[in-house]
Amino acid sequence: MEIHRADPAYRNRALLMLAFTALCCVVVLLVLQAWLQRVSAELLSSDPETLRHWLRGLLSGLGLGLAVPAALLGMGLRRLGNQAAREQRFPPQQWKTLRDVRVLRGPAAARWSVRTVALGTIAIALATFLVAWALWVLWRFA
Repeated sequence: MEIHRADPAYRNRALLMLAFTALCCVVVLLVLQAWLQRVSAELLSSDPETLRHWLRGLLSGLGLGLAVPAALLGMGLRRLGNQAAREQRFPPQQWKTLRDVRVLRGPAAARWSVRTVALGTIAIALATFLVAWALWVLWRFA
């Protein structure tokens, strides 16, 4: 059984990046809560046209904001699956892993690569749907 060895430096960078991302998310959520309370109070006393303008911006921004990570995830998964299919090995030789994993070859690697490409395609389709939804919101609340 062949083992694909983990890269300790990559693991440390990934864990630091995850911790930094979690910290940033906590800060953003606290700021977002305060901002939404202020906006909510302002919008309750405003006219319907201002409310429509804010809803248009918030909902379309939400759609585009969620589409970007979905598209990036989809492209990464498709790249991983395609490279694994070319090498007939999962994970591909040059990919770094967080822990030691067993290497799959032959039909098992082909199944994993097909699944990975399919999940990437689904993520890209989700991103496309979210962009379409954001454009629909821009049109609907114009």
